[in-house]
Amino acid sequence: MTNRSLYLVFAATFAAPCAVRAQAPPAKSSNVVKTTARPMGKPKVLGAPKAAANVKLTIETPTTRGPWTMHLVNAGEVPVRVVADARLLTLDVTPRSARGSTRCELPSDMRPSDDLDRSLVVPGGRSYAESFEPRLYCFGGKLDLLAPGAIVVARLGWTSSKKNDPPFEVAPIDGVEPELAPLKSIDGAPVALPDEPSSDVVQAAQSGPDFDPDASRLSLRGPASIDAMTPNDIEIPVTLRNDGSRSKVVRFRPEVLGFDVVGPASVEHCAWPRTPAAAMRELFTTLAPKQSESLNVTLGSYCTQQSLDQAGLLVVRPSLDTRNASGTDVGLHSFDGEVMALTPTVIRLHRGAVSQPMVRPRLEPP
Repeated sequence: MTNRSLYLVFAATFAAPCAVRAQAPPAKSSNVVKTTARPMGKPKVLGAPKAAANVKLTIETPTTRGPWTMHLVNAGEVPVRVVADARLLTLDVTPRSARGSTRCELPSDMRPSDDLDRSLVVPGGRSYAESFEPRLYCFGGKLDLLAPGAIVVARLGWTSSKKNDPPFEVAPIDGVEPELAPLKSIDGAPVALPDEPSSDVVQAAQSGPDFDPDASRLSLRGPASIDAMTPNDIEIPVTLRNDGSRSKVVRFRPEVLGFDVVGPASVEHCAWPRTPAAAMRELFTTLAPKQSESLNVTLGSYCTQQSLDQAGLLVVRPSLDTRNASGTDVGLHSFDGEVMALTPTVIRLHRGAVSQPMVRPRLEPP
């Protein structure tokens, strides 16, 4: 290669101009928010509040001791679904001259827990009625609240759970327009209990040729109230007292006791199932003046028919009958007659001896 050729190669290698590298554009900051334009939609319109169902609650209180009657009336035009069950009642009772009210209601195990069993559709203008015993609600120490002149305000429905959560006392029917707002409970108007004429108290007495004028000085008493879960739990303490001025010899044993029982569906005189045994001196008790003696007996040992089959209120009046249990045969001058308790014992029976079939509620005739 000649010197000229070497020169040309050297010039092409080292004398070529340097290429200029293009710079990349600066990176965008991560703090820049990318927005995308979207078409604006229509503003959301809130619906108008639903109207409440026009269902009225009233109670009839012809007596202070029941039964009373509950009426549910759909005064509107739209049919609604109600829970037709008087067990959901609460009664706020204000006695005469009292400053505040006292609430009466059934114990929790006697109240329904849901709205499934007693649901009823009530068309506009129709009504439902049900009788109930107020002494089941105002029980025990609250029995005296049900006195003449007391003011009662009834409420039907649920009061303990949240307002907007089921179950509801009044609910709309699916697909029926206009749709109504559900109601947790319904309040009735205040009602005054009526004045009642006082009745003569039944006095213990004896008739016949052997009438003893001092026999009426024996008195029999039971407790004012007993709350019993089952018939086997009804134990009644019965007290016999000598209110006279002379000592009395009397056969005071379970076999001479009896009970008149008025239950939810029957009336029964409950007596000892066997005839009293022959007289023996140790079977008789001598009661000094103002002295008393008590026996505890189980009502189920006396009642063998249907008076304990159904749950509810039992009105029980104890009695003593010694006409067939005289002490004459053993030389005793005993009391041989009848004594009936002046006041009854009220028993709230939670569960009867027989399971009762569910009764579907029905509308009153139009």
